[in-house]
Amino acid sequence: MLGNISQLLEMKKKADELKAKMEAITVTETTNGITVDCNGNRKILAIHIEESKLYNKIQLEEDLCEAVNNALASAEKASIGDIANMAGGLQGLSALFGK
Repeated sequence: MLGNISQLLEMKKKADELKAKMEAITVTETTNGITVDCNGNRKILAIHIEESKLYNKIQLEEDLCEAVNNALASAEKASIGDIANMAGGLQGLSALFGK
């Protein structure tokens, strides 16, 4: 039983380390005059909009959605290697549940 607890604590430690690494990864994507900064945890850090985009609300909304989605996709790509490495450490979960 103590072995299972130590395994859980080790996995939590690895998960916390991964979260910190994801926070440190930042990507910037510019789409149609809108720049979005995002981190590896897929949290939007900043949005910069060219002044010329402010005069057409419908187009701005469409471009904003596209820019945010592009930034989130880039953040996912940037962090996927760390997640794959972490997955190797999570294989111990099956031992905890007797599988």
